[in-house]
Amino acid sequence: MELTTQHAAELYRTGQVEQALAVLDAVLAATPQDWMARNTRGVVLCRLGRASEAVPAFTRLLAVDPAFAEGWFNLALARRAVGETSAAAGGLLRAVALRPAEPVFSAEAGALLHSQGVLTEALRHLRRVILLQPDQAPGYLNVAVSLMSDARYDEAVAALRRGRRLAPDHGDLALRLGQALLSQGRAAEACTVLDPLAQRVPGHGEISQNLERARLVCDVAAAVGHAALPDGLAVRGPFSVLSGYGDLAQRFVSQMAQQGTRLRLLGLTGAEAWRPAEGGVETPIRPSAALSFLTPLLVEPVSGVPTVNYTMFEGTSIPASWARANAAHDLVVVPTESSRRAWIEAGHPADRLRVCPPGIQPHPGDEAEAPRTVLGPGGRPVADFRVRILNISDFIARKNIDGLLRVWLRATRAGDDAILLLKLGKGGPTLNQDFSRLLDETARHVGRRFEEAAPIMALMGRYDEAGISTLYALATHYWSLSHGEGWDLPITRAGAKGLGLIAPRNSAYTAYLDDSIAHLIPCTTGPAHMPYSRAIYPPFQGIDWWHPDEDVAAELLTRLVRGQLDRRDPRAQLLDRFAWQKRTQDLLAVVEEVGRGR
Repeated sequence: MELTTQHAAELYRTGQVEQALAVLDAVLAATPQDWMARNTRGVVLCRLGRASEAVPAFTRLLAVDPAFAEGWFNLALARRAVGETSAAAGGLLRAVALRPAEPVFSAEAGALLHSQGVLTEALRHLRRVILLQPDQAPGYLNVAVSLMSDARYDEAVAALRRGRRLAPDHGDLALRLGQALLSQGRAAEACTVLDPLAQRVPGHGEISQNLERARLVCDVAAAVGHAALPDGLAVRGPFSVLSGYGDLAQRFVSQMAQQGTRLRLLGLTGAEAWRPAEGGVETPIRPSAALSFLTPLLVEPVSGVPTVNYTMFEGTSIPASWARANAAHDLVVVPTESSRRAWIEAGHPADRLRVCPPGIQPHPGDEAEAPRTVLGPGGRPVADFRVRILNISDFIARKNIDGLLRVWLRATRAGDDAILLLKLGKGGPTLNQDFSRLLDETARHVGRRFEEAAPIMALMGRYDEAGISTLYALATHYWSLSHGEGWDLPITRAGAKGLGLIAPRNSAYTAYLDDSIAHLIPCTTGPAHMPYSRAIYPPFQGIDWWHPDEDVAAELLTRLVRGQLDRRDPRAQLLDRFAWQKRTQDLLAVVEEVGRGR
């Protein structure tokens, strides 16, 4: 066997990765100072899924030659593979600075920065790729995707058209162009782009969905000219998606139908199969307004119809991209004063903002007696614990699961008659491993083992409605330590059942909770860091969120577990103030106000 770095590289290129590693190990055994062999070996280790071994190898290499641009690039890719995204971004930027004429370096830097929400900086690097390779269509696609994420649709359309001139048959360019046109309310133009693409690539799910949506929007727009049709609302939302927006959209639409409003429903991706039990959505209508229940970048205006978007945000201001997208809409409706301030902070005109909270009502399944068949850690029935605290959260940094764990570890003891029911979702295929790592990091941070605290019952995976109702039936209290919420359906559902509530005094919580019905935790504002990191949570680049006071939270929790915390019942006040019938009437009045001006 030829024992050279060149031979190893040839083996690597032909897919013989293990053999390449063996050759490189032999080369380095003979010549330990062969830095090119060390660099190649690091690349091979990454390919084999051993990036954690590659990181120190590249680091040692760069200590000897800090001007080695390819080494910085490879170190960045290794760090990205092990989840060190901030360090990876720094390495890519170092590689670009050392070799700015290398398009691959700029492309990777732009892609990583884009994924972290640093859109302006990402765009700068992606545009450099176009300057270096002006005749390569993929560069224009990448620039356009970044522009669309920043709601800069005019520029995105221009970039996509330029890319299509270079590659007329490039399917992704055509698909993205159709999407950008839909975002601008140009559905008819989107059809002219997507229709031939769908014929050329039959059966492609995303192409078919976008074309279907464009045709539906054109159909809604065409109805504006039919004066004989009864007035109604076109409503788009994720009705069939298990999400906060989906739940709000269903509840508002059901109430609208019950109150006699004629509706035309459009789904998130195309035609909508969900129907309210009250009916009222099958009759053709002349739309007086198009109401969406979506984040701003997902809204697709209907030509000739006023655009109203019901949305919300969880921080002290909204992203610039949201402000840019909503600037093209007639009215933004938010559920709380906290969200209204976030839009104003970003420069959105106050006269094009309205506050309209949703309703709150008991869930029938939550009223059942706590089942004794659900067993906690050690086999003890959960219903036997005197204090049963529930938290239902997506496994994301904003929910402050790390804060919940820190406070629980500080405030409780193994002998306490209490249990934390922690239902986690949307963590992806590595949720169990990621949660286990968070437990380990928290134990190191606090200096205590979780075996020394009251038990935690971590519940993963998707639960159906009956399963979620079981959790509410089991709980005596609901506890949030979130960094910020647009509304927080789980805690309002808990309040409607009459559970004791502990929550931060921040964001949406201040709209429906006060000291008479809940125990509220003071907060400060500050950067949106990832758990145990200085990295910024990507959706909150340049935006602060709230930091609940963990000392106060720990004191409240200790008093609760010891039986020393007074019980405050939120049920009556929440149901009285947030009746769905009244809240839907308020929203309809807001939408009708816009429709009268058409």
